[in-house]
Amino acid sequence: MIFIIGGKYQGKTAYALSLYDKDKKLKICDLAKDSIASMYEADLIKNVQEGVRKLLAEGICPLAYFEENLPYLLPKILLGTEIGCGIVPMLEEERRWRDETGRVYQLLADRAQKVVRVWAGIPVIIKEDR
Repeated sequence: MIFIIGGKYQGKTAYALSLYDKDKKLKICDLAKDSIASMYEADLIKNVQEGVRKLLAEGICPLAYFEENLPYLLPKILLGTEIGCGIVPMLEEERRWRDETGRVYQLLADRAQKVVRVWAGIPVIIKEDR
């Protein structure tokens, strides 16, 4: 698995496509728009944080869900927006979403072969197993 993180509109998708979509054949799932189930058919999964939000809305523990389904995600590229910086949300459900997203990101980063942070279009490799 390749896990790419960074702020909103910082170039995560462009970076992923420039490296891994040379033939323009990657199937992309955007969890901001698509269902959770559609990520299993995709090669590149965008907006992991929105998948966490959807799972919470269904009363499903996101960390347990991602841990249980990790074998299906290992050959994929996952993109997640950093949401932990800045002001702590006032609403309890927004704080829970932020916390649960952080837990899922920790799991993904731990199990990923490669973790890249993209900021202002510049990729920085945080982790790379050889």
